[in-house]
Amino acid sequence: MVVIDKVRSAKRRISDYILIRTNIFTKNFLTFALVFFIMLTVLGTSMFILMNNYTDNTQTELLIDNTGSIKETVEGMITLQDMNKKYSWEKAIICETISTISQSIDADIFVCDVDGNIIFCGERADTPLFSMTLDPCPEHDGYRINTNILSRVYEEEKYVEKTRLFNMQYFVVARPIISDGHIIGSVFALTSTGLQTVTLDIFRIFLSSAFFCLILAFICIYYLTKSMVKPLQQMSKATKQFAVGDFSYRIKVKGNDELADLAIAFNDMAEALDVLEGSRRSFVSNVSHELKTPMTSIAGFIDGMLDGTIPKDKQNYYLNIVSTEVRRLSRLVVSMLNMSKIESGDIEMKPSSYELSDQIIHILLTFEQKISEKNIEIRGLDNLNPVQIVADPDMIYQAVYNLFDNAVKFTNENGYIEVALTEHPSSVEVTIKNSGEGIKDDELTHIFERFYKVDKSRSLDSKGAGLGLYIVKLMIEMHGGRVFAKSDSVETAEFTFTLPKQFSPIYNKKEKK
Repeated sequence: MVVIDKVRSAKRRISDYILIRTNIFTKNFLTFALVFFIMLTVLGTSMFILMNNYTDNTQTELLIDNTGSIKETVEGMITLQDMNKKYSWEKAIICETISTISQSIDADIFVCDVDGNIIFCGERADTPLFSMTLDPCPEHDGYRINTNILSRVYEEEKYVEKTRLFNMQYFVVARPIISDGHIIGSVFALTSTGLQTVTLDIFRIFLSSAFFCLILAFICIYYLTKSMVKPLQQMSKATKQFAVGDFSYRIKVKGNDELADLAIAFNDMAEALDVLEGSRRSFVSNVSHELKTPMTSIAGFIDGMLDGTIPKDKQNYYLNIVSTEVRRLSRLVVSMLNMSKIESGDIEMKPSSYELSDQIIHILLTFEQKISEKNIEIRGLDNLNPVQIVADPDMIYQAVYNLFDNAVKFTNENGYIEVALTEHPSSVEVTIKNSGEGIKDDELTHIFERFYKVDKSRSLDSKGAGLGLYIVKLMIEMHGGRVFAKSDSVETAEFTFTLPKQFSPIYNKKEKK
């Protein structure tokens, strides 16, 4: 209802906007024409000065600020003994930060050690999570910074110079990286010095083309302002459809301007609302079925005991069935509550140090009866070595429990479940693989989505509401980890999640207003 109210409000604003379309046309045409003419005049007279001052002023400050930011990031994460190309979570973050900043300011940024060897750069940002070393860099491997330049960086603490590096002329900004009172390396930012050499040519081209552009712009502005009314009318019609719950209407997108972006946003909103409504209906249907089936059984068995239909010598048997159904209802309610708390930010994490392998074995024991009934072979327990982690035990318990519950449910009779626990320097990896029917490729991309059930036609998953794996994903990612699934054949399915050994959540509890 909140989303629909917002859509209705947007519809009213757009409708009011269309009512004054005549004034819009006049105002836009005159305003755009005047602004464009003034812009060309001012831009033409000031371009030469701006282009000449760009490198010496703006670019210098930008490089200094960003090298300072990277310097602080590295100093906060890396020590002298860590200045190498071995993979770690912190080094991956540094490379990703360098990649983002390099692209945003169009500069080549890297970090080298005290010997001038380049260790971190943006090209190594895509190193896979469990690599032993950072990926090779075709841009920087084989290059070293001159010792004379390094000496000046260490002495001046802020090196700003036009110099020759890597057989090319660059504008260079460099700053030393200091950790625990020791210099452990330097951060460099390079930009091309070729901008000033083309300033005059650009200015001449600008003057010769400005006149023709001005005439062309007047013509384009005329048709542009005139065509603005049509998409607004389509948007008004779309909001009316959305307001009554019909999300099938889509706006035809033409062009690549703000109006086109707004049309795309309308279509995206309709798609999202359509998916949300479908998920809601599916969820209500699943939950209604999940509640109705056990409640019907519970009511029937209790009524049978009360009216004497069920003899007293059979009551304990049926009471056990009632107890099983009650626990099933409880698990559904707990899953829904956990999902609601996580999504609303009301859940509080309580990390502590504990043994992960012991927890895995303990969870497996809770499935002992189901495993025996299906004669499932458990593999890999002999290779489970003790691994100590710092995490929220209850959350990780729930995540592992859901994965084992999923594995036991879909493992075939006389099949197997294989468990593997791999320890890495700063993280652990848990893999749960089961035999049985595999997962289709088109389903792997959706398997961790909320309310999604793999192959809804299969009776194996008839008792699920599509929340178990979604909750696994939320809880693992709240700890700064990752979870993924794969199915290399039609007879196996494999789920893997990783956790940092030390508690490093990416989730912060929302502040209550």
